[in-house]
Amino acid sequence: MTPETQWQCERACVRLCHDFAWTVDACDYDAFVRLFSTDGAFVRAGQRQVGHASIRAFLDARPADRITRHICTNIRIDMTGPTTATGSCSTLMFRANAPRDTPLPVLVSPPVVVDYQDEYVLTGEEWQFKSRTVQIVFQ
Repeated sequence: MTPETQWQCERACVRLCHDFAWTVDACDYDAFVRLFSTDGAFVRAGQRQVGHASIRAFLDARPADRITRHICTNIRIDMTGPTTATGSCSTLMFRANAPRDTPLPVLVSPPVVVDYQDEYVLTGEEWQFKSRTVQIVFQ
């Protein structure tokens, strides 16, 4: 793998981390699910969702009045092969329970810090999550 190819792969995985935050905050669950491979896993709070249908059902169960913002940092990607990588990311998450059409700003709960442990896979022309595991650090 050339340095340029490695950089492009790493950059695509970093974009996945940002798209994960963007899509969940926008409640764009169709786009969120597409970030995962068809057999991808999302692990959170001891629950393992595997496959698009399971991940989508998990998202559909989120409270309809939840507003979130995820701020991602310390993203680290390590290539493990030409079509695989691992990574980690720390995220500061803010959340509020209010209807989505509530005028901003809204009162927020104390922020939460989580770490993500990721496995990435190149499927066709795009990188996707093979798995993303959430570990709450500060609550």
